Amino acid sequence: MKFIILPLLLMMTLSSVAQLNNHQADSILLGQIETLVEAKKYDEALDVVNQLISINNTNAEYFDLRGSLYMQKQIGDTALFNFSAAILLAPQNPLFYYHRAHIFYLMQMPDESIEDYNKAIKYINNDTLKYGLICNRGNARKMKRDFQAAYEDYKMVLDFDSTNVQALVSLGGVLDDQGKLQEAIMYLEKAIRLAPNEVSAIGNLGFRYMDVGDYKKAIKQFSRVIELSPDDPLAYNNMGYAKYKMNDLKNALKDIQHSIKLYPANSYAYRNRALVYLAMKETDKACEDLQQEINLGYTPRYGNDVQQLIEKHCILKDL
Repeated sequence: MKFIILPLLLMMTLSSVAQLNNHQADSILLGQIETLVEAKKYDEALDVVNQLISINNTNAEYFDLRGSLYMQKQIGDTALFNFSAAILLAPQNPLFYYHRAHIFYLMQMPDESIEDYNKAIKYINNDTLKYGLICNRGNARKMKRDFQAAYEDYKMVLDFDSTNVQALVSLGGVLDDQGKLQEAIMYLEKAIRLAPNEVSAIGNLGFRYMDVGDYKKAIKQFSRVIELSPDDPLAYNNMGYAKYKMNDLKNALKDIQHSIKLYPANSYAYRNRALVYLAMKETDKACEDLQQEINLGYTPRYGNDVQQLIEKHCILKDL
């Protein structure tokens, strides 16, 4: 499994460690780490962190920093070990619980993520950061499919700051899960009014328009995503599906094929292309795509609809 941490978050971790450290030699090494991180030389940065830990193996911030570097290298288990070590050394530091909660979320372990977010929220003493953590806890609750609890977290954030774009976008998503499509659209439209270039809000709004059958509006949103992020494979795939629903098969196929070129591991794109091929009466090509979806693990993630299409169009036709 791959793990992604924003470089900004890593730099914030470095800044936090530097502020807490007054030892001149350690400060010099931390400066070296910052330079290496900016150059994306994470292995070299880890070598320097290991030097710091060898000098002082009771400094929780150093273990947290090493965990953040391992996250940047997409080595999740080792990152988790280091965050846990930091928590053992400093069990009331909210930043460490936040980092571990984040990695639990990426590992699709929502219960553990929620537990750590609860502790981070307990120990944080800044309201703005506190409600940011509550919003993230809502994401973990949504992963757990506890949609009502996620909804309550997002609403709590909006009660504190009605202009929080992340909470508005997240609320739009969870309302969709609850079947409240028009309310979801309302919150997403508000998010875009506040942040016109927020790609996640625009893409989610496109989804919601598809849910209510307004494919023209959906295409407009996905086109806007592509303007802002020209190599976004999901936007091309979704726009292609919307065009398929409008029976614009030629352009639908073009968009979905471009999506697959950008992101060949996306099983959902093969499903959408198979639907286009079926509409074009190109059954053999459709069946190849349907089998590719199965190979890419579509069914455990999205359900049995591809298997049903295979049985209808690819197995029964040979009998």
